[in-house]
Amino acid sequence: AYWDAAARETVCAPCLEGATVPDQPAAPSIEQPADSAAGASAQREFARRSARREADVRARHPRLGGLLLALSDDPSSTRVWAQGARGERLVAEKIDELAGEHLVALHDRRIPGTKANIDHIAVTASGVWVVDAKSHKGRLEVRRSGGLFSPRVEKLVISGRDQTKLLTGLCKQVERVRMALLDVAAPLEVRGALCFVDTELPWASESIDGVPLVGRRGLAKLLKREGALTSDDREATARFLASRFPPA
Repeated sequence: AYWDAAARETVCAPCLEGATVPDQPAAPSIEQPADSAAGASAQREFARRSARREADVRARHPRLGGLLLALSDDPSSTRVWAQGARGERLVAEKIDELAGEHLVALHDRRIPGTKANIDHIAVTASGVWVVDAKSHKGRLEVRRSGGLFSPRVEKLVISGRDQTKLLTGLCKQVERVRMALLDVAAPLEVRGALCFVDTELPWASESIDGVPLVGRRGLAKLLKREGALTSDDREATARFLASRFPPA
């Protein structure tokens, strides 16, 4: 088979019989798939929103639009996309430090049929990790209530605000990756982790509903855990996941 760069598709061997195959560029390594730069989709969304705001301001104020833009910032709903892109890049840098010896990494992968994407997938010796990068400023804590005679409740709180919803998106991502592997009878362990940048984490390791809440160094420790997957196993698994979850 060969990769048709213009059509962005793989052409199977039977289709090649009797056909002239154009010269193809060298295939990218699985550690750095084409068009999969960490934070790329978030950065594009920031640029799109910022450009739309600029166009709106200039349309409403033809003479003073440039001055008004110079005196004001993008709204927080726009800036958060740039902040998120930066966080994804920083987390990717830490993951990529382990590439080769400990893992194979995929960054910024699209979930087909949805508008969602997966920040990072790391195929390690201990299994597959789905990592969601978060850039929330402030102190993180897990508040627990209930116990013997009432349901146990855990809340993820950052800077005094309930952010338990962060788990919902991650759990959906983990499930999509797990189901993709089960489709080809590869029941590997798939786990999720929330990795925080610019967040004040507790001194002791913390988790919620079994999901580790870590910084970049803590994430590296998780990804370096020993396991049964060999280097070839990791390469094959990552190659399959790259086909199921294309660059965002």
